[in-house]
Amino acid sequence: MSDREGGQPGTGEGGEIRRRSGGRSARVQAEVFAAVLAELVEVGYAGLTVPGVARRAGVHKTTIYRRWEDRDSLLVAALAAFTAVPVEPQDTGSLERDLRRYAEGVIGVVAGPSGRVLRALFTSDAGALDGVSAVREQIFASRRPLSAAIIERAVGRGDVPAGTDPYDTIDYLVAPIYFRLLLSGGALDDALAGQAAAATAAAARAGAFRPGGPAPES
Repeated sequence: MSDREGGQPGTGEGGEIRRRSGGRSARVQAEVFAAVLAELVEVGYAGLTVPGVARRAGVHKTTIYRRWEDRDSLLVAALAAFTAVPVEPQDTGSLERDLRRYAEGVIGVVAGPSGRVLRALFTSDAGALDGVSAVREQIFASRRPLSAAIIERAVGRGDVPAGTDPYDTIDYLVAPIYFRLLLSGGALDDALAGQAAAATAAAARAGAFRPGGPAPES
């Protein structure tokens, strides 16, 4: 590849990495993955190179090429190890409060390093890579059942109609958060969490997330 250039070692910081035990090899891998994410945020996917990652991680480029074939395979591996702290849903006994707490938790995560990685990733051509798409699906698939508990409890309390789809409801809740993160650049704050929670709770109570949507007005 054209990015197989030399460079001087350097250091840097990246996103949140799942670190595994295993001595120097695991430590080097974690440092390389952190460097990948830091470079992605700093220079973008177009500027991401293996030599640049090597300089930031303080390793020789051959160390990276022994394990990963090229830039894209390295990026996919780093993203597979990347993990945002999952947001644990709370049970306050109130649908709107539960939704607000969850929205506040999501905002707390995406307003930090995780959000910078997601923004750099999904606003570039990297988001179209097959490996990246698979990682994205895995991340969301592992978190959706956690948030679904909020709606399942609300159904059990009779706060929302039976048959309310928990995934559709939570998608509606977090959509404005990711819209601001990835598109508009608007404030990610408690006011947004409150607005999203109130709108979602009202829509859920009206049956908007049941099959067929709410009943028509008579």
